[in-house]
Amino acid sequence: MKNKDYKNRLLLYSRAASIYPFEKWQLKQMQCNLEMYRYDEALAIYNETVELYDREMGGDIPLREMQECFEALELMGESHKRNVNEANGWKHMDRAFRMKRNDIKQAIFEEEDAQGAYYCTYPSFVDYCRLVVRAKERNEFSAVLMFLTLTQKKAQKVMDLQNQMQLLKEVIGDSLRIGDAFTRYGNRHFILMLVKTELEFCSAVFQKIEAAYAKRTGKGELWYYADMTQELRRSSL
Repeated sequence: MKNKDYKNRLLLYSRAASIYPFEKWQLKQMQCNLEMYRYDEALAIYNETVELYDREMGGDIPLREMQECFEALELMGESHKRNVNEANGWKHMDRAFRMKRNDIKQAIFEEEDAQGAYYCTYPSFVDYCRLVVRAKERNEFSAVLMFLTLTQKKAQKVMDLQNQMQLLKEVIGDSLRIGDAFTRYGNRHFILMLVKTELEFCSAVFQKIEAAYAKRTGKGELWYYADMTQELRRSSL
């Protein structure tokens, strides 16, 4: 650490995270990547960790600490804090930021033509839903949350839940519109945000997903519940 050997530190943290995936070594990985201005890599670790905790632990994700990695770089030492009191230090950081602009734009805007609904991790989904609710204040439109659950059929052999959830994820992405978003919540659930969709059309949306899932040899049984975002405005997602 004294020598600012980011490369070997990152190898060490990655090894530790693979051995002890629930001991928050991912935080060290993220910090090391951020010190090297590798925001895309840090964000990928963030998303992978959220998925891991959600899938294996049913939540309890160290979100606040992980988000602080992006929001509180001044708390770190090393390159970001080095020469912070010198004009050249600020110029160095600004120059590095300008050089990253194209990378940032490429990360934000998809290179290929977007198709189907947008899948995101649960924290990103919450942010998206809050943005939709705020947008509704200025431009009135309907928006519906759909809660989708995968269950096992009665008198059925135990199905491969992970493969079925992956299949259902692909089906949902293909069945919804480009402006919709969805996320996985735990081992058997998905949450969908359907923008410019009325509540009475949710049954048709569900039937489309259900038919596509069955067509692709889905082995589980699906059920759903939907509600207008107005009624969920004061509740936490």
